[in-house]
Amino acid sequence: MKNLNELFNQIKFSTILTTGRTGSDYLQGCLDNVPGVLTFSGAIFYYSFCDHFKLNNFEKIEPSKILELFLEKNIHLFTHDSIDNKTVDLNITKFRENFNLICNKKKLNRQKFLFTIYLAYHITLGRKTDNIKVMVHHSHHVDETKRFLKDFKDSKLLVTIRDPRANLKSGILNWIKYDKKRENQHHFYLYIKRIREDLKYAREQINEKFFLKLEEAGNLNTKKKLSNFLHIEFNPEINRATYAGKSWSGDKLSQFNSPDGKYIEEVADNQWQSFFSKKDKLILNLIYKDYYSFGYKIERINWIKIILIFFLIPLPFVFDKKIFSLSYYLEKNIKTKDKILEMLFYIKRILYFYKLFFKLG
Repeated sequence: MKNLNELFNQIKFSTILTTGRTGSDYLQGCLDNVPGVLTFSGAIFYYSFCDHFKLNNFEKIEPSKILELFLEKNIHLFTHDSIDNKTVDLNITKFRENFNLICNKKKLNRQKFLFTIYLAYHITLGRKTDNIKVMVHHSHHVDETKRFLKDFKDSKLLVTIRDPRANLKSGILNWIKYDKKRENQHHFYLYIKRIREDLKYAREQINEKFFLKLEEAGNLNTKKKLSNFLHIEFNPEINRATYAGKSWSGDKLSQFNSPDGKYIEEVADNQWQSFFSKKDKLILNLIYKDYYSFGYKIERINWIKIILIFFLIPLPFVFDKKIFSLSYYLEKNIKTKDKILEMLFYIKRILYFYKLFFKLG
C-alpha cells in the first residue's frame, strides 16, 4: 500500500448534500461496493464532532486519542444505526489497528485524520487501496458541507433532490410517525425552509455539481452519468444500496423496504397531490419555483394568482390542524411556553413566505 500522503494527494474528493428526504443514504449506499470508491457507513457529522470536543489543532494531539473520541461520538456507524436501519458490525479492534498502521504515529491535520478514518474502514472491510479514485464523504447538511468544501476546496458536490412537494410531505409525515415530538411548528418551519434554501446554497457553489433526482435515481443512464462524473468505471454494484457490503433496505422512516437494496419507484411517488389542498399547492408553487429548472411541474403563476397568494399565505396548511385546535390550547400537559413557541414559529413561517413573495430572499 502507498503511504498516507501519496494516497491523499492522488485521489479526488466529493461530498453528498441532501435537500431533505431525497435519497442521500441511497446514493451513498449505491457507491459503497463500487471499486475505486472510498466511502463510509453513513453520514459523518465531522465538524460537529470537532466542535463538540473542541478539536482546534489536530497536529498537537496524538491521532489515537482523537480516534477514541471519534469512536465515542460515532459508534453507531460501526455497529447499528436505528434510524438509518443499518447494521455494520465492523471489527473495531481491527479498525484501530489499521488506523494506527496508516498514520504510523505521525500527527495528522484535520483533513488527513478524516481521510485516515475512511481508509482504515476500507481496509478493515478487506477492500483494495491501489484502485481508489475518489473519496465520497456524506456531509448531509449545509453547515457540514460548507466546512468540508473549505477543507477540501476542489471537491465535487453530489446533491440529492426531489419534487419539493413530495419532499415536504415525506419530511413532515414520516418524521411524525417515527417521532411524535416532531409534530411542531419549529420542525415544519425548518423543513419548509430547508427544501428551498439548501438547493439555493448548492446552486451558488462554484464546485462541480451533480444533481441526482430521486425520481431518476434507479435509472441506468443516471448511474452511468454519475460514474462518469466521479471518473470511475461503471460497475453493476452501483444499482443496489449496501453498507459495508450488506444490502440496505431503507431507513426506519421509509414506507417501502427493499431487501436486496434495489431502487423502489414507489418511494419517490408518495401521492403528495392528494395530500395538499389547492391553497397549499398554490403557495408551494411560489416557494419552490426554483425546482422548475430541474423539470418538475411547478405551475407558473399569473398576476391574478399572485394577488390571491398574498391573502392566502397566513392561512394554515393541512398539517397545521393541531395549532388551530381548541383542545390543544386547553391541554394541561402542554406547557404554556411551548404553546407560545408554536404560534411564534407559525408566524415566523408566514413572514418567511412574505419575504419570498416580495422577493427579498
